[in-house]
Amino acid sequence: MQNQPSLAYLFSRYPVVSQTFCDTEMMALEARDFRITIASLNPPTTSFKHERLKNLQAEILYPPPREVLDLPKSGACDNDPTWKAMVALAEEHEKAYGPSFKAKTRARNAWHFAREFAKRRIKHIHVHFANRATHTALFLKKAGYTFSFTAHAQDFMIDLGSRELLQEMAREAEFVVAVSDFSRQLLQEMCPDSASKIIRVYNGLDPNVISPTPLPEGPLRILSIGRLIEFKGFANLIRAVALLRDRGVVAHLEIIGDGPLREELETLIRSLNLNDSVKLLGVRSQDQIKQHLQDSHVFALACIVDQKGASDILPTVILEAMAAGRPVVSTRLVGVPEMVEHGVTGLLAAPGNVDDLADQLQHLANTPKDLAKMGAAGRAKLLETFTLDHTAGTLAERFLKHAGAIPPVFPRSTLCLLPEWTGRNAAELTELEFLGKHKSVRLLATNAAESQTHPAPQNLSYLPDAIVLESAWRAAPQQVTKMEALYEKCGSVDGELYFREARRAVYLASQLHHANVQHLHAFRSESMLCIWLLHKLTGLPASGVIEPKPFWPKGTLQIMGKDFASGSLASDKISLPWPDSLNLAPPQKSRSFFGAKPTSATPDFAQVWQPWLPGL
Repeated sequence: MQNQPSLAYLFSRYPVVSQTFCDTEMMALEARDFRITIASLNPPTTSFKHERLKNLQAEILYPPPREVLDLPKSGACDNDPTWKAMVALAEEHEKAYGPSFKAKTRARNAWHFAREFAKRRIKHIHVHFANRATHTALFLKKAGYTFSFTAHAQDFMIDLGSRELLQEMAREAEFVVAVSDFSRQLLQEMCPDSASKIIRVYNGLDPNVISPTPLPEGPLRILSIGRLIEFKGFANLIRAVALLRDRGVVAHLEIIGDGPLREELETLIRSLNLNDSVKLLGVRSQDQIKQHLQDSHVFALACIVDQKGASDILPTVILEAMAAGRPVVSTRLVGVPEMVEHGVTGLLAAPGNVDDLADQLQHLANTPKDLAKMGAAGRAKLLETFTLDHTAGTLAERFLKHAGAIPPVFPRSTLCLLPEWTGRNAAELTELEFLGKHKSVRLLATNAAESQTHPAPQNLSYLPDAIVLESAWRAAPQQVTKMEALYEKCGSVDGELYFREARRAVYLASQLHHANVQHLHAFRSESMLCIWLLHKLTGLPASGVIEPKPFWPKGTLQIMGKDFASGSLASDKISLPWPDSLNLAPPQKSRSFFGAKPTSATPDFAQVWQPWLPGL
């Protein structure tokens, strides 16, 4: 197989429940043999994940602990030419745009992810939304990366807050994607010097993800989906249902989504006596959304322009309704008419006009033959214009001009798990420094050192935020069951500590293939439980080191150690059938370097690690 084109997607936060179009796009590129790496500047706010994310192969990178991310502030990176360039740009941006744009934070984030991208041979970065992540991409360009971005609606219209910064981002990008003809024209007006590089690529959808089904029997069933925010127009839709009731039309409305206006909408439903007719369902998975679409007669989204001037431009949920063969009732706003053809694939009302919205819904309630006719026309339009073959294909052609190429399989590696990047004695620090220079070792720390004074090696990474671990835990019920069963077999271990390590192991089990890990090593006894559980999940051989005063109880270490292929002991109180693989001190004095005298010779780590590090 030829080398794969590699590409990074940079997000302010990933995943976000409502941004399924990003997932769809990345999976479509993976189907075209791209290797995608996702970098998220912030951890997610919820552990909820759509089921279909199991099909996303991309490695997801999260920021390191704050102590590591803030390391450049200590002056430890002042001799790094890339960091110098980022500092200069940060000073320039702070002067040009003000402190609220946090240019120094953007520089530190870029510095960190530049190191991560270099390991993965990434050359080009794509960003969704013209916001913090695209601002960070400007700094990544100082590290030698090219970038592009997709501008949507509220991001560049309101949230960014600086037309000058938008113009700079467009000027420095290789190309800019607009998701509709409306937004492309608006972007070209706002960034005239970059007009020629702004292209329109609709958000695409795989029409096979949902199949049209016969319409249900009974009164009109309306479905709406989106974050509970002002410009989605949910309050107007609820009022329209009240008008239908007053006109003698029976209709039921379900709203899927959550957000800051939930309490306000609940109050509105009660005040209009619509508790039996309108339901706020909260967040639902993609599979559940498919079922709700198939159980509905019509999809409605009452888009408006909010008080800040923001609005939807091309709502992806409309495409999902079209794929399901359901007619759409929406408003004549920005890019919506590019999706919904009035009288053909659905009906459009004037934005903010509740009477007009109720009229369109009433027409469908009174003319059931139009429901099936418009629904079929909507799916036909989706197949003609909005499929992933059209949209992802256009992006892939662009990305191939800039993407790097990497081998389809990385060289096999050893995962070395350590509590933190620091040495407790000279020999230990020497071994860490040795491992930090070797490309076949993947050093992983569970925490940052209390005092971080110098950059860690390129091959060191950190476990992500606890909510990321929880998300992986919830997504792997079979592995969770196995972890619960093992709890009874590992001796007298505190339950809270055990399940902390179990969550780490389940997360790591889902990530090892990205680095082609073939061997597991616990650098100290504190890491042994996680490595043991990971061994139980993956079957990979494991090794470890037990220091004179180990972290876990003696009985637990003996239970775990029996499953380890090799290791080193510093205590005669623990009996394990390990060969003395480290051979770091004379056997009569110590069974590992932890008990060696300060005059002991530094061991030959190349010889010690040879079985696990090919090519030394």
